[in-house]
Amino acid sequence: MSDVDEREALGLPTILNHATAAHAAHPDGPLPSGGRPYPDPDHVASASSIGASYRDRKRLLIDLVTSVHQAVPSPAAAGKRLTEALASMRVDHRVVVPLLEAVADVDPRWRRQVGRELAYGGRQRGTVSVGLALLTGVAEPHDAGPVRLLGLLSSPFGELAIRVLRDVPGAAGDLVWLAERSDRWRHAQAVAALCALAEPATFDWLLEHGIRLDGRSVTAARPIAETVNIADRVAADDVNEDVVEQVGRVLLAMTQRAAGNAELRAYRDARTAITRFAYAAPVMTATLDRYALIVGLLSDLAIGQAATLRWQRQDLDRVRSGLDRLLAQPAWADVLETAQRSADPKACHRAHWAVWARTTYRPPQPIGLTMGGATSRMSIRVAVADPEYAGAVETRIFIDDRPIVVETFTLGPAEPPEYLLGPAHRLHADVEPHEVRLAEAGCTEGCCGALYVTIQRRGDEVVWRDWRNPDDSDLTVPVFTFDAAQYDAEIARAESDRTWEWHERTVARLVRGRLSDEPELLGRWDCHPGWMEARPNDRGRIHVSYLFPRRQTGGAEPWLQFVAVLDVPAGEPATVADDIVKELCDRDPRRQDRLAGGSREAAEQLGFQWPPHRA
Repeated sequence: MSDVDEREALGLPTILNHATAAHAAHPDGPLPSGGRPYPDPDHVASASSIGASYRDRKRLLIDLVTSVHQAVPSPAAAGKRLTEALASMRVDHRVVVPLLEAVADVDPRWRRQVGRELAYGGRQRGTVSVGLALLTGVAEPHDAGPVRLLGLLSSPFGELAIRVLRDVPGAAGDLVWLAERSDRWRHAQAVAALCALAEPATFDWLLEHGIRLDGRSVTAARPIAETVNIADRVAADDVNEDVVEQVGRVLLAMTQRAAGNAELRAYRDARTAITRFAYAAPVMTATLDRYALIVGLLSDLAIGQAATLRWQRQDLDRVRSGLDRLLAQPAWADVLETAQRSADPKACHRAHWAVWARTTYRPPQPIGLTMGGATSRMSIRVAVADPEYAGAVETRIFIDDRPIVVETFTLGPAEPPEYLLGPAHRLHADVEPHEVRLAEAGCTEGCCGALYVTIQRRGDEVVWRDWRNPDDSDLTVPVFTFDAAQYDAEIARAESDRTWEWHERTVARLVRGRLSDEPELLGRWDCHPGWMEARPNDRGRIHVSYLFPRRQTGGAEPWLQFVAVLDVPAGEPATVADDIVKELCDRDPRRQDRLAGGSREAAEQLGFQWPPHRA
């Protein structure tokens, strides 16, 4: 009896039956744990025992499907043949996506029937994935129901299901249904598909629900803005206050560096949309969400992407002053004051952020003096995202009133203040030149680059020169020269200014300092510290990463990354930090539930189990 026959004899459920039952138990939102555990628990074990490379597995899968198509014209027989063969193959999303192009010219009827056999009758994730790939581009309207159910199992099938639905006539509503029940990654992919379809019936939903400012879907902000035409949406004299807020949220999402690129600068109608939003903003009833939204936009108009748009100075000043006057009105001031006194710690923290941000995010006052055009002006601001949303903390550097990093590098956020303004004093200028990374791509430097500059002191001047991006050989940024005394004064001011920090961030800084200054604390467990952070939208805890083993002598040695998520109570930050270091280091921190990175092979070699959710 084959493995497939044995599974059928045992009555193991199909993946589709599993998804259907999970949806029945949780009908209104994303499935808990993405639908795990799946009904094919041996999928991971069997896959891990097959050591073929990605390239080999991709070629094996394409060869299998194309050879079966040529040799077995009967869809029913082909489906059975593929099911049996796939049971012993390591098939995951990475190797399935290339199959889409490879089968593009295969008979649509064969693909449709075999795809249904595998997708709807499959008992292993690999089989279902191949079925969805075969259905892409040839599925019919009645396929939308089962495909969207499979898409609820977001990790293995979400993206493939969205690809299928995107090409099904009349399935825009099914994409909306799936987006509403998807994790942040698949929500963003579904929104992108809806923008590509551009069906007017979905525009209201896209404007209201297409953006989740606390997640990955900010990447869809510009497609939404262009598809829905937000500049026109907010232009009507009788515009609804909710529409004004929704347009503001799309604009704010485009300012976030987490959006991937400088999306606001790439949006053709950005100035028009911002101007019309500012004109319409007074129709909104004052709420804390809307107060924070306006503060976020004011921040960007001062030190972010919005400040770099090709404004006429009087137009930019008019937009800024109009929004600032609105927040000063009694109803808006009362909302802020009420939140500051709130017993809800999240609302209170957010209100205090808004007060700090509104008073801090002003166009920078230059520190240097311009002397015949030879000396530039330096100013530094720390930008902190609204604590309600996922966002970066960035060091915004201005040269001659221009946000130079925002203008020059569009693929990720500027480095955080702990990196540029911390104990390493990376922005200090010495006679010996040194290179500093000012920003890194949101993915990684190795993927999409970073921004570097060389800093050197020459007598009573400081020079920034030799700007480079490893991913952009054509980068051209001029040499800037600063008065050394004034440069030093601004760097010293920025390094000593901690008004931007909140309790958890202060504690994280102190923990980082302890672990760095006393490497033996983690070293006793053969570990050394990695990154540490307190996120603006994650109150009450910090994330501490560390690597095991402590020292890697070369690139081939196995290593693992652990991340401890530790509670941060109220109290004196130094005392809290000491308690957290003690909690982390007094017992073996190499806990299975903290394993977050490395590889399956390294985990096995070092005596750990690779997390099932990373399969």
